[in-house]
Amino acid sequence: MKYDKPPQPEEVSLPPVSLMLAALICITLETSMFTMFYAVYTETIGLMNETYLSELPVIGAAFAALDPDANASHIISALLATFSVATPLFIWAEIFRQNILDDPQEWFSHPQNQIITVIACFVLLLVIGLEVVNLYTLVARESLPSGFLPETQEDNIMAYLAENKGLAIGVSIVIAVINIILALFTTRALRSLKSSQE
Repeated sequence: MKYDKPPQPEEVSLPPVSLMLAALICITLETSMFTMFYAVYTETIGLMNETYLSELPVIGAAFAALDPDANASHIISALLATFSVATPLFIWAEIFRQNILDDPQEWFSHPQNQIITVIACFVLLLVIGLEVVNLYTLVARESLPSGFLPETQEDNIMAYLAENKGLAIGVSIVIAVINIILALFTTRALRSLKSSQE
């Protein structure tokens, strides 16, 4: 009696180290960008600072166990930071998924795609505006008088930007653009990593 050899398991090929390293670096930079935006939004949003999450009905106990001092502005800041980082990531992912860059003219010829493009551009402009306004607000706070206390602040980059408002706006715009470019790099790195495993 003849027995057939059992099928050999398929060899699992690991992606190149350079792709894994690129994806890791991009994810680390995206995490840093999220942390920066979260810190900026926390500093600039003064709304609901006195509304503590531990006081909320039903779910207040869960927040009290995590951080009794957390207030509503922390949630708002986390949502805004997620919105700032995730929006360009999602837009680039859709551009690559639908192969828009292969033939943009054909893709834009459909009226439905034109509507999607207008909505995507509007949301992206909202993200850029949100980032620029908050970053500039953080810089502008440095130039406000500190009440009756004498100013003892040492010269630093925030103080320099506070004195040069035009440069502060430029830096805010550059950071917003860096966020979009970083989303492009992250999306490409993750897509390359995924395609190398298929």
